[in-house]
Amino acid sequence: MSEPTHANQPAITEGTILIDRYEIRESLGKGGMGEVFLAYDRTTQQQVALKIVREEARMPGDDEALRQELLHARSVSHPNVCRVHDLAQSPYGPILVMEHISGRTLHTHIRRKKAQGGYTSDEFRRLAHDVASGVAAIHAQGLVHGDLKPGNVMVTSAPDGSLGKAMVLDFGFAKERARVGARRAGSPPDGGTPNYMAPERIRSGGASQEDDVYALGLTLLEMWTCRVPDPGFKPRSKTMRQQIMFDVPAGLSTDEIKQVFLCLSDDLASRLPARHLRFFNPATLTTNPIQLPRERLDPGPPPGRNASAAFAPGQQALLATFASNAPEYVSSLVSLDKPELTIGRRADNDIVVPEPTVSGQHANLKWANGSWVVEDLGSTNGTYVDHTYERKTHVSLMHGSEVQLGELRFKLVSFAADSASYKRAGAYLSRRDGLTGLLTREQLLRALDEEAQFSVWAEAPMHVARYQLRGPNKTASERPTILEMLALRRAATRVVELTDTLLLSLIAVTAGRVAPLRFAVTMVGPGAHEVKSLVEQIVGQVRGMMPDGLELSASIVAYEPSATLVSLIDG
Repeated sequence: MSEPTHANQPAITEGTILIDRYEIRESLGKGGMGEVFLAYDRTTQQQVALKIVREEARMPGDDEALRQELLHARSVSHPNVCRVHDLAQSPYGPILVMEHISGRTLHTHIRRKKAQGGYTSDEFRRLAHDVASGVAAIHAQGLVHGDLKPGNVMVTSAPDGSLGKAMVLDFGFAKERARVGARRAGSPPDGGTPNYMAPERIRSGGASQEDDVYALGLTLLEMWTCRVPDPGFKPRSKTMRQQIMFDVPAGLSTDEIKQVFLCLSDDLASRLPARHLRFFNPATLTTNPIQLPRERLDPGPPPGRNASAAFAPGQQALLATFASNAPEYVSSLVSLDKPELTIGRRADNDIVVPEPTVSGQHANLKWANGSWVVEDLGSTNGTYVDHTYERKTHVSLMHGSEVQLGELRFKLVSFAADSASYKRAGAYLSRRDGLTGLLTREQLLRALDEEAQFSVWAEAPMHVARYQLRGPNKTASERPTILEMLALRRAATRVVELTDTLLLSLIAVTAGRVAPLRFAVTMVGPGAHEVKSLVEQIVGQVRGMMPDGLELSASIVAYEPSATLVSLIDG
């Protein structure tokens, strides 16, 4: 029996009628902020779940928090997210009317599976996929759950009694509380459950999507360990197999385990977005490297269908993605405000660039029928496009494509300098080499640290393949020619794609550019013989793509905990 919510109101029991519509059938459980009841809706003649915030647990702003939860929930329509129907006032306070999900919480489900010997790999995959999909749907609307945990995930049963699906519920309320409640750094966390909070939220509060991802990682880890984590629990402090109760991960791929590990990173940038989490057996469901959740430079939305009808000033722009001798110019944005412009180093050009390998007046840029044509004006170092090593006199530049003038690269985009897309592009170019798309050396070393920690945590071997582009004298130049730059870009792209394909990757491998003509690719999981065979196969395929006089070579080094990360990439 529930305690009275208001002093002058009787307790809510079986048979209680609320607002002349909802007949209480039973209490489904209490949480830190409220109680949920199963009720019969006399109007729709369906069962619903009613959430009522207990009087003693209420805080200033809770009415607004509930209203926000209703608005948030209605904006998310997904099979793995509980639907919220309405917000009603009652003598007991505001009531949130939700879809009734027949089943049990994941918290209860975990306890039951513990008695049965834990989850099978396929059971874990199904539930992990459902929960990640639900969280991704919430995040896709720009929302935050704020209190993700096994108790806020319902697991249903199929008609035949087998495992049904997982559904995320109760999102938004905790986040709104965290926003409304004034907090000081170090004060007790509010609006959520400390056992599932990320370190940064425990320290200073503030629900975020990154905090949701951390909570998701702890929720999935709990399915392995069958133990509720303590507040501030450090899951990386012991190896995975020292913590799990059953040998569930033995049936999972290395990438599936790594995804959980990355969710639990102290570094927010290392946590994978929920939409990128993938749980399935790659040996039976082949992966397409083009569909891998690889970080990309987004050019913005393409111009509309009527873009070719008339030129619109400022509709598109050129984003500088790479400059050999003028790195400060990278991420500069040039608005295309005239249908015809000149590009070069001289001050009398419409677009003046500081890269010295660009000629004084290098090219004309003309708008025609919705695309741009780059006309080389007899430049010294030439104009180039991808997938060819020859100079071009005319280049058709479509939305999202790139052109190289000397040693300067431009990408055709559709955003302005004050846009969020431009900020994201700048962040991308601060982390990645604009020529190859690989991580910069500094970012690669940070990513290698994560890979090395995972290698120890999962007790899996780690190898680094070091690739090098060599010239006719069998040495790698420290001052690449334009031909070598184009060959490096093509080789690096293909090597990463082949590595992902041959490893049946679910998440993109870690790869970075470490020198002008050298890059490194990390592989965790395969043994030494498998890595050797894989790298030899990759080099054999990519060598055929190299222009005459250039060749690709590779060496492999195994990671040892005593080794420095720099030695892994430099030798």
